[in-house]
Amino acid sequence: MRIRMYDNVAQYLSDKEAIDAAVLSVLESGELVMGPDVRALEEEFAAYCGTNYAVGVTSGTSALLLALRALGIGEGDEVITVANSDIPTSQAVTLTGAKVVWVDIEPIGCNMDPDQIEAAITPKTRAILPVHLHGVPADLDPILKISEKYDVAVVDDAALAAGARYRGNRIGSLGSLTAFSTAPGKILGGIGSGGLITTEDRSLYNRLNTLRHYGREDPPYRDKQSMGPKWPSDTIEIGYNERIDSIQAAVLRIRLPQLDELSVRRREIAEIYSKGFEKVGVRYQQPPPDSEAVWRVFTVLLPDRDRVHAGLHAVGIESSLAYVPADHLDVCYRDLGYRPGSLPETEVFCNELLALPCHPYMSNAEIDEVLTTVVELL
Repeated sequence: MRIRMYDNVAQYLSDKEAIDAAVLSVLESGELVMGPDVRALEEEFAAYCGTNYAVGVTSGTSALLLALRALGIGEGDEVITVANSDIPTSQAVTLTGAKVVWVDIEPIGCNMDPDQIEAAITPKTRAILPVHLHGVPADLDPILKISEKYDVAVVDDAALAAGARYRGNRIGSLGSLTAFSTAPGKILGGIGSGGLITTEDRSLYNRLNTLRHYGREDPPYRDKQSMGPKWPSDTIEIGYNERIDSIQAAVLRIRLPQLDELSVRRREIAEIYSKGFEKVGVRYQQPPPDSEAVWRVFTVLLPDRDRVHAGLHAVGIESSLAYVPADHLDVCYRDLGYRPGSLPETEVFCNELLALPCHPYMSNAEIDEVLTTVVELL
């Protein structure tokens, strides 16, 4: 493909010397998991998000799973979320043993519709899990008010939204816990799988540390702050091996200070797209008022989406159907009884969405070519 959805090569080459040196330093240190860069990354990312704590884990999926587990969510509980996200959002709920309950989306931001939540709440509801889809913030104020009213937690899925702001506040500082992915191609992407969880709550931070390290009581760090004789540690609950590796942390520390500047470029590209598509009446995903999206991709809604998707591919422009099918209609969830028509706005979105490249390494000529080609194919 001539124009890619994400350009991991360009991203690497932009910091090649620093990344090579960081990787070599970790390898020479011998501390390949939970080394000094991990604690430093966690402190730096927490400060960036404007919250107290961050915990590095192996993926965005494990970030969601551990966030839910840290709240004690499990068998017999219910978690409210949306179905127009990647399947790990729903699967994280299922893997805790809880029941996933989907609500519909609103048609502007294409995120959770706050007006649908209260009807879905039952005595078993333990958490609301909004998704900041493609880096566009969900409308959190009404969601947080509902969570307070019913005394349920808010766990944000911000896998694609590192650096986004909702009414002046960073995503990652507003809910009980927020889960991020740092996989390649994400807004804050590493050179392999990884994730981060943020929280302001010390007790949740301690529980996350235990859960990611087999359920052991002692923190898993291997750096100067944790030096001393190694003594046996009690395993106080059933946990996981979800510790982020040191190489990922080292690379992410290089990329974190660049995040805001690169997000400015993403917003510039989104502005070009939005102006062009408005002229021809094409609907697209939009952030709430007074909020800043980070635009992992730019999503348009096209009734003849499949033909445009194929046409772009034929001329070497990559586009994506992210995420289709909607979770409630996917094969692994058919036993829950949802059918076409259960979530009408979600289904319209998933039937019409087309995600276009919006990464900061695109040239102006490439942006114009994507926009012009889509319009010509309409």
